[in-house]
Amino acid sequence: MREYNPLADIGTPSARAEEFFDNLHTIIHEDSDENEPEIVEHFKYEQELDKSLLSRSSIVGLGFGLMSPVLGMCTSMAIGLINGGPATIMWGFLISGICIWFCSLSLGEIVSKFPMEIHVGSAMLAPASLKLISSWYTGWLMLIGNWTMSTSITFAGAQLTISLILMNNNDLIKDPHLVLYTVIVFYLVVTIVGLINLKFARFIETINKVCVYWILYAVIFIDILLLIFHKGKYRSLKYALTHFDNSRSGYGNFVISFIIGFQQSNFTLQGFSMLPALADEVRVPEKDIPRGMSNAVLLSAFSGIISLLPIMIILPDMDTFIFYDGRVLPIVNIFTQSTDSVILSTLLVLLILGNLFFSGIGSITASSRSVYSFSRDHAIPGYDLWTFVKPESESKVPKNSILLSMLISYILGLLALFSTAAFNAFIGAAVLCLCSATCIPLVLVLFRRRRILKSAPVKIRYKLGWGINIFSICWLLLSMFSVCLPTRIPVTFKTMNYALVVYVVCLISITVLYFFWGKSNFRLPKADGQVAKYEMGSDVGGLSDEGGIQGAGFHTIGATISPEEDAPVYTVEPEEPKIVPFDVIRHDNNETVLLEDRNKIRTDNSSSVELSETDLQGTDDWGVPLSLTASPVGIGIYTKHGTQLDTIPPASHAEGSTGLNSDSKGLPHFLSTASPEETVFEQSESPVIIPDNPFDDGGTNNTSGSDDTRNGTS
Repeated sequence: MREYNPLADIGTPSARAEEFFDNLHTIIHEDSDENEPEIVEHFKYEQELDKSLLSRSSIVGLGFGLMSPVLGMCTSMAIGLINGGPATIMWGFLISGICIWFCSLSLGEIVSKFPMEIHVGSAMLAPASLKLISSWYTGWLMLIGNWTMSTSITFAGAQLTISLILMNNNDLIKDPHLVLYTVIVFYLVVTIVGLINLKFARFIETINKVCVYWILYAVIFIDILLLIFHKGKYRSLKYALTHFDNSRSGYGNFVISFIIGFQQSNFTLQGFSMLPALADEVRVPEKDIPRGMSNAVLLSAFSGIISLLPIMIILPDMDTFIFYDGRVLPIVNIFTQSTDSVILSTLLVLLILGNLFFSGIGSITASSRSVYSFSRDHAIPGYDLWTFVKPESESKVPKNSILLSMLISYILGLLALFSTAAFNAFIGAAVLCLCSATCIPLVLVLFRRRRILKSAPVKIRYKLGWGINIFSICWLLLSMFSVCLPTRIPVTFKTMNYALVVYVVCLISITVLYFFWGKSNFRLPKADGQVAKYEMGSDVGGLSDEGGIQGAGFHTIGATISPEEDAPVYTVEPEEPKIVPFDVIRHDNNETVLLEDRNKIRTDNSSSVELSETDLQGTDDWGVPLSLTASPVGIGIYTKHGTQLDTIPPASHAEGSTGLNSDSKGLPHFLSTASPEETVFEQSESPVIIPDNPFDDGGTNNTSGSDDTRNGTS
C-alpha cells in the first residue's frame, strides 16, 4: 500500500486545473518544432538560490495570489460602481482578463528565450548602443512597480481589516484616527508576511499551492452564501451584465467612464509581470515561468468573473451604500445590507482577508527577488548587501533583499499619514511602472522583427505573434492612460489623481541615478551563449541536473546552431575562461554523444555502453574518461584538472588500454554498438568547426590546437 504523503497529493486538483489551462494555452502557444532545436540563453550568474524551490504549479499559485481577483476587485469596487456600475465591472474585467492574457503570452516568449528578470531580456534584445539604458529603465521600472504593487496589496488588506472592525463596532475607531489605525494594521501585515518569507521560505511551495485552493473555495463559499442568504430583491442577469450608470462620476461620456473602470481590473491583474523575477528558483524557467504566468492570468480571470457575478445579482441600491460611510469599503456595506447579518458578513469578509495572507507573502517574495536579480548587475547602490545569500542557509533566500522590500513598504505606508492622495498616487504609479517595464522588451522584440524568438521553447503560434505583440503594447498604453484619469469630476486637491506626477518623478529619479551611478557601476548581463536542446532529453551544452558541474556553480557555453551550416560552432567570450561541460561531444556528421553518468555513455541511437574498470582508469576530476577529451579530428572537451583549464591531447591516452583505441575518426571503440570495425558514426567530408582553445594563455597549456587538428585532418 502506498504511504500517504499529504504534501505529495496537495497539488492533485490544481494539477487537473493546470492541465485544463495548458490545453487552452496550446491554442496560442506551441513548443518548438521537433526538427528545430530549442535555443535558450544562459547567463554568467552563480546559482545561489534554491533552483528547485518552486514548481510550475507553485508559480501558478503565486501568480494567482498576486492577482487575487477576490481581494483586488472587492477592495477597489468603488471605482467601477461610480463609473458605470455592473456593466463596467463585469465587461471591464472580462476584457481586461483577455487582454492581459495576451500580454502574458507576449512577455512569456521573451522569458522563455531569456529566462531571467525582464531587464535581462531588454539588454539582450536592444541594439548595442541602447542595451545599457534599455536594461536600466526596464529594471528600475519593474523594481518600483514591484515595491508599489506589494504595498498596494497589503494596504488594501489593511483597509478591509479596518472596515471589518467598524462593521462590528462603528464607534471603536474615530475619524481622526482612522488612517493611523490603518497604517498600524498595514505595518502588522507587512511584518507578518515578511517574517514568513524570512523564516519559513522552505514552505513557500506549499503555501503557493494552498493559495489556489483557498481562493477558489473562497469564491465558491462567498457566491453560495450571498445567493442563499440575500434578504433583498435579486437583480436579473441582464441587469448584472448590461446596467450602466455613470451619473455619480460626473463624466458625460460613457466611453471615458468605461475606460476609467479598467483601473479596477488593472490594479488586480497587472501582477503577472512580477513573476519572471523568480526564474532563479524554478528548475525549468524557460517553460515554467511563461506557462505559469499565462495560466495564472486565465485562472484569475475565470475566478474573478465567477466571484463578481453573484455580487452584481444581489447588489443593493447604490445610493444606500456607496457614499453611506466613507470609513468602510463598499464591499462590506454590500455584504451587510444584502445578508442583514453582521455574523455572516464577518464570515464573508474573513474569506476575502484570507487571500491577503497569500497575496502579501507572494508580493514580498516577488519584490525581493526583483531586488536580488537587479542587484547582481550592480544596479542598486549597496548591491553586495542585497545579493548576499548565506551558503550554509537551509532556505537560501536573499534575506537582505526581503528586508529592503519590507522597508520600502513601511516608508510608502507612512505617506498615508500625511496625504491619502499622495499614497493613492503611488498605488496608481505601480500600474504605470509595471506596464511601461513590460512595454520596453515587447517593443524591442518587434524592432528585432521577432526573429530572435524563432527557437524559443515557448512561443506564439504561426503569424499570430506580430498581432498579439502589437495588441499587447496598445493595451498596456491604454491601461497607463486609464490609470492617470481621476475617477470623478470635478476634481479637488484631495480627489485629484496624481499617479502621473509620481510616475514622472520616478522617471526623472531613474534618469538622474543612471548618470550618477548607473553609467559607472551598472553592467550588462553577460550571456554564456545560446544552449541548444534536443528531444533525446539532455541539454547540449546545458547544465546537467545529474552531473557535478551544476553543483560546482559553473554555467555553460552552448553551441549556436545555424540552419545554413551542418556543423556547430562553439561560441566563446574571450573576457574570462569558461568551462565547456563534458556532455558536449560532437562528431563531424553532427551526431552527439552525451555522458549519462560516470559509468555509461549514451549515443544518438539510444544505446548505452558500460565502461569497464580499465576504461575509467584515466579520468579527469569529473570522472570523464580521458579517451573522450580529445581526438585527431578535433572532437574534444575542455575539462578541469585541479585549477588548470586545458585540453587533453591524444598523446596522453594510455596506449593499449581496453576501450582507449580509436577508429579512423578518433572516436573510442567502446562507443560502437558492435565490433571495433563497426562504429555508430559514419565518415563525413564536412569538417568539424571548432575554434582555437579558449583557455589558451599564450601557449602554456594548449597542446591540442594545431591547424591540422582544427581542420579535421589526421
